[in-house]
Amino acid sequence: MRIVIADPLAYSDIFERALRTALPSADFVRWPDLADGAEYDLLVAWHLPEEMVELPRSLRALFCFGAGTDQLLHDPRVPADLPIVRLQDQGQAEQLLDYAMHAAFARLHDDTAVRADQHARLWRPADRQNRTRGSLRAAVLGLGLLGLQVAQGLSAAGFPVSAWSRTPRRIDGVACLFGDDGLGACVDDADVVVNLLPSSPETKGILSDRLFSRLAAGAYVVNLGRGDHLDEGALHAALDRGWLGAAWLDVFAVEPLPPEHWFWRHERIRLTPHRAGLPTPQGAAASIAAVATALEQGRSLPGTVRA
Repeated sequence: MRIVIADPLAYSDIFERALRTALPSADFVRWPDLADGAEYDLLVAWHLPEEMVELPRSLRALFCFGAGTDQLLHDPRVPADLPIVRLQDQGQAEQLLDYAMHAAFARLHDDTAVRADQHARLWRPADRQNRTRGSLRAAVLGLGLLGLQVAQGLSAAGFPVSAWSRTPRRIDGVACLFGDDGLGACVDDADVVVNLLPSSPETKGILSDRLFSRLAAGAYVVNLGRGDHLDEGALHAALDRGWLGAAWLDVFAVEPLPPEHWFWRHERIRLTPHRAGLPTPQGAAASIAAVATALEQGRSLPGTVRA
């Protein structure tokens, strides 16, 4: 089994050790350290390098080194019949839960207003009791591996959680809804909404004024899905009129985010450069090994997006 690694996040000694431990018999090669026309069985990449003009006929599967796969599904260099699988990394899912928890606790303590008062050197005594976790409603959009971890984790921490998916799901302690009607019910009066949906024509622009208007006043919007989920104009308006308390953004329509973009300057936006959940060496190695082993044994591939 020859495996080509074409993602800079995996170009490290710790990743290489984890991969060789998980698959000691495999031959690992980093792109572009292979001869022209070389054949290999499995390609690991978030997106195909620009210099990768074509894929070899020997390639048996494409492993997406991340959760979202639309950038590979729409790449004309990828044959329509080539199986595509996605990373399944529990460590990455836990990082995204940490990010969502950070935002939820920030909303619980009215972080945006407190930081504004600090900047203005304004001492504002409390005029009410602090909120409790049980009084803050969280909504999670998307119930794949990552969304499931976030929904369960927020619920275990004591936040009432509703979650929405395209098809019916059941999760203990989480109010699960689905379909067009379920989306509105999921986000109604939510104080925090965390988006972890995949990119598709149906989900493009889903974080819009229509959705924002159903949230509780001062709600925080957390986008961990894809940049095209967000209607940027609607977000700007909702933040400026004070309906939304803050937006926590980790994914963007254009990456890297251009330095002139208004996101950088807005006082109600917390911005991170697409690093909320990174593949972990052990988790990624185990996921790659599971796919490689399934290929060798002729079994169905775990994490299949397109067979």
